[in-house]
Amino acid sequence: MTKSRPAVQDDAVEQEKPVIAIANRLPVQQGDDGWELSPGGLVTALRPVMSTHPGAWVGWDGGAKGMPQTLPDSGIRLLPIGLSAAQVRDYYRGFANATMWPLLHNAIEKPRFERPWWRAYQEVNRIFAERALAALDERPDAIAWVHDYQLVLVPQLIRNRRPEQPIGFFLHVPWPSPGIFARLPWREQVLWGLLGADVVGFHTDEYRSNFLRSCVRQLGDAGVEVRGPSVLLPDGRVVTTVTAPISIDVAQFSDSAADPEVKNAIAALEEQFDGRTVLLGVDRLDYTKGIIERLLAVEMLLERRPELRTSLAFLQIAVPSRDDVREYRQLRAAVEQHVGRINGRFTAPGSDVPVHYLYRGVSQQQLAAYYAFADGMLVTPLMDGMNLVCKEYVTVQEAHGSSGVLVLSEFTGAAVELPQAVLCNPFDVEGLSYRIEQGLGLTLETRRKAVKAMAGQVRTHDVHDWVASQLKEITTRGGQGHPV
Repeated sequence: MTKSRPAVQDDAVEQEKPVIAIANRLPVQQGDDGWELSPGGLVTALRPVMSTHPGAWVGWDGGAKGMPQTLPDSGIRLLPIGLSAAQVRDYYRGFANATMWPLLHNAIEKPRFERPWWRAYQEVNRIFAERALAALDERPDAIAWVHDYQLVLVPQLIRNRRPEQPIGFFLHVPWPSPGIFARLPWREQVLWGLLGADVVGFHTDEYRSNFLRSCVRQLGDAGVEVRGPSVLLPDGRVVTTVTAPISIDVAQFSDSAADPEVKNAIAALEEQFDGRTVLLGVDRLDYTKGIIERLLAVEMLLERRPELRTSLAFLQIAVPSRDDVREYRQLRAAVEQHVGRINGRFTAPGSDVPVHYLYRGVSQQQLAAYYAFADGMLVTPLMDGMNLVCKEYVTVQEAHGSSGVLVLSEFTGAAVELPQAVLCNPFDVEGLSYRIEQGLGLTLETRRKAVKAMAGQVRTHDVHDWVASQLKEITTRGGQGHPV
């Protein structure tokens, strides 16, 4: 894989420079014991940034009351934004999740284009920009780091008010082909919004190339030029694009090998699944994750190999997501219907069911235990910007001296970094069933070598490396408009 990011050394300037992170949601939620960190890849990735760089996190409060002023167990300032019910409906459920989300995922589901949603999206992006600008006024030496598809207009809104401000943007989802992106009625406005940043980051070279080609197609007549990885604007300012695959905090997951709670959870799993081969799926419940296709592939495997019906168990953890949206409630119902049908078909009298389904979040310790125990991990999204679950799995597997097999969709950003996985096409359900079967048939030594190689890649390019590379790029390019 060709990376455009530089090799990074620790730099005291970057270590001390404040960061104002601007993301859709604040990284906390109300738990049983008070406020706690929210789950999800963005929080996992950004928390190390905010822990080592003085600054603040700007985000929507989710409608929660009594939001803490700082992140639990840290001094990171939280700057909440309240949104009205209409703004949540039109900006968040509407434009962000019914327009941008499916569009950026190669239109797996048909995007909806509603002008009231677009107006709400513009309005809320202005609100985020104003909150960020106020924080930057307090810390004028800070880096502004904007994240993800909900806030693509914010970089230019900040640039308009602070022309010399160092601004970075990172897209945590894919960028589609220019032809698909061109379906968006407000395509030029979105591109100009992103080009307000000094550095625009993507997970893979493919996503970055798609973005650059979209700039040529949509903005070429407006005087925008693309030269290599850079975008030259009519006013002479230069925007740099980078490929920077996001990663995980390897030490955090590796430490699970010595955690007594994890060891106890593994022992309980060994008792529960005694003598059975266990496959694991861990996903947010979303149509991009390919959960139904995965279940159908497991069903085909059990149909083809009757002896596996009592010796194989598939455990699917589906973390609740957007359950206030009708389409997601329908997806949940469909998944649960498939689970019930498969278990009805293949559960022998007096035997355990072949598919175990959990619709809930799990603790970090319990998740580490699942990762360590599972003989195989099925990460088979139809489209995914990166996917950190597979990186967590191989890291925990190596830490525990295990040798599980990773079946990984070729339509994830992670597939570029982890070619030792059993790569699959999740759209080919029967083919996926054969790839799962192939993975289960690999020798122990082959699996062990693959786990070691993949865990080594993740360890070398962990989240701290990702953070350092991004902040170095933004600091170097910030507000300076280097000529090409």
